[in-house]
Amino acid sequence: MGEIMKIDRLLGILMQLINKEKVTAKELADHFEVSVRTIQRDMDTLSMAGIPLYADVGKNGGYALLDNYKLEKSFLSKSEANILIKFLENLDGIGGSKEIHSICNKFQIISNSTEDDEKLIIKLSPLISDEFFKANLSSLSSARDSLSKVDIKYYDVNFNETQRTIHPYTLLMLGTIWYVYGYCELRMDFRLFKLSRIISVEVLEDKFDKIDSPTEKPWESNTYDKEYEERIILKLDKCLLGKIADIFDYHNCDIKDDYILVTFNSIIDEWIFPILLSLTPYVEILKPVHLKKSYTEKLISGIEKNT
Repeated sequence: MGEIMKIDRLLGILMQLINKEKVTAKELADHFEVSVRTIQRDMDTLSMAGIPLYADVGKNGGYALLDNYKLEKSFLSKSEANILIKFLENLDGIGGSKEIHSICNKFQIISNSTEDDEKLIIKLSPLISDEFFKANLSSLSSARDSLSKVDIKYYDVNFNETQRTIHPYTLLMLGTIWYVYGYCELRMDFRLFKLSRIISVEVLEDKFDKIDSPTEKPWESNTYDKEYEERIILKLDKCLLGKIADIFDYHNCDIKDDYILVTFNSIIDEWIFPILLSLTPYVEILKPVHLKKSYTEKLISGIEKNT
């Protein structure tokens, strides 16, 4: 533990030196809550590691880096450092781990700029039920770090409420959607749970022993076999020109004089119909024929229920 703390302190001292023209042993000792003698030994360690330090004595004395080394400060501009700080602070604020908190503090040392130019805004939490989301993410993050089992109430794909006990391993964000990945005691296997479907989280006193998770993670590969993909061809009215880039890959779109032809490969399941509905009445399904038939049947059924 002592060596780990020393390495962490040495990294912190180096960041202070990179960020400042000169710093005294007393300032460093006060900052890291150690003795001046310990700081002096740390400086010897950094020197032996090849860090070009020099020390001034007297009233205005202190430690500094040689000028030719200070060029390394440019590895991050203040704007770049501020972007990383905003990202880390946001992540830390919505349920980060102790490692995220530590990294965030280290980057704060690198950049002492108070500028807030808002060149890049990063918001990792959803716009809906923000406080509810943060509370659940914070609980799951804490349980992950302490290896605590978690009881969750969860809506499945059919909107049925289920109770699960899970062992949280990983928190991840895919696109704009947050998930928790872990071992589910009910299914006796690893599962992804969407945070927006979690009603409540209760961290239990029971601990779990980590086991090897599957080598192939669900976020590293397609969730279905490509042999089940079909070629889909849609004809869209030109009025959708400003919307297609939000839904389809631009390279799959052939813009004609009077219409837009969209061609792509996808598995055909229930998720394709909400996309088609969002394009109605400006879409015509050219291929495959069975998709056009199924979509038409759903539209007719919906109209009958609402007339």
